[in-house]
Amino acid sequence: MGIDMIVDHDKLQFDKAQVVHSRSSKVYGSLLVVMIICLLAWGGMTLSHPDTLPIKQVRIEGDFTRLSPVDLQLLVTDKVRGGFFNLNVDAVKLALVEEPWVSHVTVKRIWPDALRVIVIEQTPAVRWRDEGLLNTSGEYFEPEPTTIPPNLPLLSGPDGMEVMLLEQYESMQTQVQTIGFSIASITLDDRRAWSFVLTNGIKVILGRRDFDQRFNRFLTLIPASLSGRVNQTDLIDMRYTNGFSIRWKK
Repeated sequence: MGIDMIVDHDKLQFDKAQVVHSRSSKVYGSLLVVMIICLLAWGGMTLSHPDTLPIKQVRIEGDFTRLSPVDLQLLVTDKVRGGFFNLNVDAVKLALVEEPWVSHVTVKRIWPDALRVIVIEQTPAVRWRDEGLLNTSGEYFEPEPTTIPPNLPLLSGPDGMEVMLLEQYESMQTQVQTIGFSIASITLDDRRAWSFVLTNGIKVILGRRDFDQRFNRFLTLIPASLSGRVNQTDLIDMRYTNGFSIRWKK
């Protein structure tokens, strides 16, 4: 039994055309991908070049008491390297936060050639061990001694106790002010013994035990006990079970 094969020349020509078109599309597609990659690479190289959109303006913003905006601007300008897109923002931030009176820094690019730098200044709450300052969050910073406000209360205590001591000072100060006094300094020594000095120079010793009881006793009994003799008082010792002792000035 024989088999007859019928060849459709028109269909063969159509199939060949499809193959050629498919191959051409693949070639054009590959070329397009290569062109896009080249354009992206060129664009990346261009944008990363320091001469592309260089930073021309630096704006320093913030409420400053001890920081100089002019000095900050000079410091930032010295750290500006590169153009708008490849500027090292972290380097600018680092240069500023190394300044003791700087608390927080935000750096923003402003199109097309400006830099906006927002600086938050430290807010000192107390002096710490005659070495530096604690801010309102209890964080230690150490500015130049000549810039430390002399009228701030003084706290002294072991390392790592900064936040606790600041919170204790704020609580004690509020209560002491209700009886007409004010605290100038608080000390927590290595034996964990408490003492504080009032702004009128009177030293109060609370000791290591029963802090709350002794402090409450001071608040309750001392105002009447010192009536008319505050200026003659040198030291008050609260380390007694139910009372206290007073040392008068000579």
